[in-house]
Amino acid sequence: MRERDSIIFDLDGTLWNASETVVKAFNDSIQEIGFDINITSKAVRDFSGMKMDDIFAQHFSFIPKDKLQKFEKIYAKKENEYLKNYGGELFPNVKETLERLTENYRLFIVSNCMKGYIENFIGFFSFNDLFEDFECFGNDGLPKDKNITLIVERNNLQNPVYVGDTIWDKESSEKAGVDFIYATYGFGKIENPKVQIQNFEDLLSMKL
Repeated sequence: MRERDSIIFDLDGTLWNASETVVKAFNDSIQEIGFDINITSKAVRDFSGMKMDDIFAQHFSFIPKDKLQKFEKIYAKKENEYLKNYGGELFPNVKETLERLTENYRLFIVSNCMKGYIENFIGFFSFNDLFEDFECFGNDGLPKDKNITLIVERNNLQNPVYVGDTIWDKESSEKAGVDFIYATYGFGKIENPKVQIQNFEDLLSMKL
């Protein structure tokens, strides 16, 4: 069996929780287009992992179609601004674990987030030296499985594993032909996963 050479991470629910910052951006954007409706941070955690166009279509159906494009533009600007200022909360021991993992593995991120979201995460915590590359739906409009494949191909990865917390992460990994590790502490629920971690630092003690 080929030696594991790389780890690709999901972001929300796997590396950090930015739901409090994101919900503020959503609610301020909703008010700016004239609606007195608030969503909750739990709702944000529940739809984390979905493509952004699906999130807008399924969870913001109260916004008329003629205002949806304006809402999306306002939200994109606010999300970027708020993440730069407020960031999110890393899960326990993420920084220390990532630093140790780089000694043996190449690290990457693939998320269904908007353009600039991963850059804000990396910049907020000064993680530029930890991740070699990343990709997201906001950059290229591709689903997660295609972006996992893109990262694998353009970085010539030989035996990667994907770490995520939702059923969408698992399905995307399988479509991309990449092994999957379920982060049980995250936002999603997966029944009978083959491999799982209870805490992020468990990656250090398991045979990847």
